[in-house]
Amino acid sequence: MPSSSIRGKRLLGFVVLFFLLVGVGFAIYSGYHLRKMTREWYQPLPVKEQTPQRIEAVLPTDQPVQPKFAAPAIPIPAVPIPKPGPLKPFTLLLIGTDSRDGERARSDTMILAAVHPKKQRAYLLSIPRDSFMNLPSKGYDKVNHAMAFGGTALVRKSLENFFDLKIDRYMAIDFEGFRKIIDELGGVEVNVKKRMKYTDPTDDTYINLSPGIQTLNGKQALDYARYRRSDIGPDDGDFERILRQQELIRALAQKGNTAQAFFKAFKLMDILGKHVKTDLTETELASLLFTYYDSRQNELEMETLKGTDGRIWRHGTLGWYYFIPPKERERIRSRFAEELAR
Repeated sequence: MPSSSIRGKRLLGFVVLFFLLVGVGFAIYSGYHLRKMTREWYQPLPVKEQTPQRIEAVLPTDQPVQPKFAAPAIPIPAVPIPKPGPLKPFTLLLIGTDSRDGERARSDTMILAAVHPKKQRAYLLSIPRDSFMNLPSKGYDKVNHAMAFGGTALVRKSLENFFDLKIDRYMAIDFEGFRKIIDELGGVEVNVKKRMKYTDPTDDTYINLSPGIQTLNGKQALDYARYRRSDIGPDDGDFERILRQQELIRALAQKGNTAQAFFKAFKLMDILGKHVKTDLTETELASLLFTYYDSRQNELEMETLKGTDGRIWRHGTLGWYYFIPPKERERIRSRFAEELAR
């Protein structure tokens, strides 16, 4: 399976998407709504599974907030908010979860990020859901099964052991929140490159997209991100799906930088508060917001973990898995060390 690498000054994937969507309202009005939202979504992992790491600001300051961009003439409550300096470099696990009635959540989207706030840069590694690795206490299996077996804590521990790399923080958004954000923003424009049709009444999956440039609503965008099996042709692999997910990340990031996002900032914060979970603290989130608010200064690199597809017998079934060679694991360890270097 080939990799995809995208370089440029863009918003930093899911991370900056979240901060950007809430950032305008926070900077223009006050910290009240950000504090409310972050308290709703703050959810540290169980102590026995955590790898605590302080990622405090490098250059803290007690100066009040001074927005660096022009804004509409809106009354600003007199709530002084200290402007934090950039955080130290850290690793962040980003998860998109699929939860259905009667089932435990599945991590259908996994991105491991090296975030370097002082450089306003992030390196994002998409991890195929079928990646074959040892899940602690569960044995070898697909990495996306870790979510069902032990939640986010087991996903993080599995990836830490596989790459021999400490993961400092996590952020998860469920698919319902993803859909609601897109609907609130009026949809996202993408170029659907082929006919996509797949029906599975057992889990209420009804995907029906036609090719061409179009604006997708929340359900259609979620279908576009999840599509893999087909009723009318060959199935897609995980690589094709990851490319579509990365395309949606960039499209959403562009939407987040619009006037529409500004005027709907509080509604977006309400959605995020209900559908995002993270162990990033309120102070850390505020620091990332102030560091990355200017998309022109941010730098992003994205790629996909390299490996090969293969079939083996597991749990009495001959199934497809994605195998990552030792050299690729070592390359990723070295790459993260480089990205996190100060």
